[in-house]
Amino acid sequence: MDFLAKPFGVLMNFIYNYLAFDNYGLALILFTFITKLLLFPLTYNQQKSMEKQQELAPKLEELKKSYPNDPQKLQEEQQKLYSKYNVNPLSGCLPMLLQFPLIMALYRIIREPALYINSESINMNFLGLFKLDVVPAWNPATIKGDLGLYLPLVFIPIITVVTTYLQQYLSTKFAQSNRPKKDEAPNPMNGLLKIMPVMTFIFAFMVPSGLGLYWTMGNVFGIIQLILIKKVFVTKKKEGSVINV
Repeated sequence: MDFLAKPFGVLMNFIYNYLAFDNYGLALILFTFITKLLLFPLTYNQQKSMEKQQELAPKLEELKKSYPNDPQKLQEEQQKLYSKYNVNPLSGCLPMLLQFPLIMALYRIIREPALYINSESINMNFLGLFKLDVVPAWNPATIKGDLGLYLPLVFIPIITVVTTYLQQYLSTKFAQSNRPKKDEAPNPMNGLLKIMPVMTFIFAFMVPSGLGLYWTMGNVFGIIQLILIKKVFVTKKKEGSVINV
């Protein structure tokens, strides 16, 4: 991932030295915002693909009822339907696959900032409360041993979990918005909604708090993107179908 981390490392170095006033916390926030903007086309295409597939869902259900005992014919008719409306059922997954190596590269930069930021001493103090190079402690004895250091850091995993849950909840809510009310089939996203916050909470106590801050801000900007994108598609639907958008 180093070949991907290097250009983003150059960006982080520029932000820290020229935009963030030598403040690592502010640099992280600006870095997250800029990288979210760079990845926005992928996020938009993913959401657009989901919206198209949701709008086609009733037509696909009709095909299933028409060919209940002929899977080969069903598949052929589904492919014709996708071709007619220029919908790729796999396109919703592709942006996620493309984002994964980029996210891993970004995590590498956040975990090892000294490799990418040209500074004699990186200022890890944020808002006078958080030491972003310190791993949050969950052990009460450790926290009690240095309240001034560890107590504020406990809030970073908590906020990370809350924003992770909220982003997953909104994403699932938006994904279900086009389903008929009578459709009560179990949604696999519901399991992810429960698992991701738990995994996030555990992970946030295993890495420097700077990574937790990055994750939190990524969730916040992700939520804003979800809301803005959804408003775009709501407008499109008021004007007509989004299938051919």
